[in-house]
Amino acid sequence: GFTGPGGAGKTTLIDELVLRVLNRDRHSRIAILSHDPSVTGKGALLGDRATMINSQTDRVFMRSMATRGQTGGLSPATHDCLALLARSDFDYVIIETVGTGQEAMPFQKNGIADLTVLVMNPDYGSRLQLQKIVMLDLADIVVVNKSDLQRARTAHTEIEQRLEQNRRNQRLIDTVAKWHRDPGVNRLFDLISIENLVGRDRRAGERRNK
Repeated sequence: GFTGPGGAGKTTLIDELVLRVLNRDRHSRIAILSHDPSVTGKGALLGDRATMINSQTDRVFMRSMATRGQTGGLSPATHDCLALLARSDFDYVIIETVGTGQEAMPFQKNGIADLTVLVMNPDYGSRLQLQKIVMLDLADIVVVNKSDLQRARTAHTEIEQRLEQNRRNQRLIDTVAKWHRDPGVNRLFDLISIENLVGRDRRAGERRNK
């Protein structure tokens, strides 16, 4: 599951990760649930699919979903869609939330996401603002995207110090998703691939023990 504030680059980052999955395994299939906010009286834009160039292939199923007034970044139908996709033959299911605020916990329900990624940009404000971002306590991986910006090095240090307070094995990675072969995106892809394999083994063991 990918979440983070609007404009952090979640969609571009996911599209680059999808490209790497497709290139690594010619038979892999991916499902993407991409969420957009609903505006009263106007519906939702549902525009993420237009910017996901690499995801426009028969091997990728993409569903744009409106939040329909639900807070937290997801749709009321997200859980049912995930249950359906779990019965389908997809190697990866990716959830992208709407742009979220400091208090958002979109993946707090048990089992809704095996791995959570918080995507941030360096311009989050003062160091004090980091103490208010709940997902910094919960995310498995934190990505500082747009790390080519001037403040990126300071942001990395401040976020790293914030994560150290949690005393958890969280990972922090810098990326520039707009760069086609960004080394940071490569590192993120490798990490997610490893975590996915570990998660599969764990879920298989849980099924055997039932």
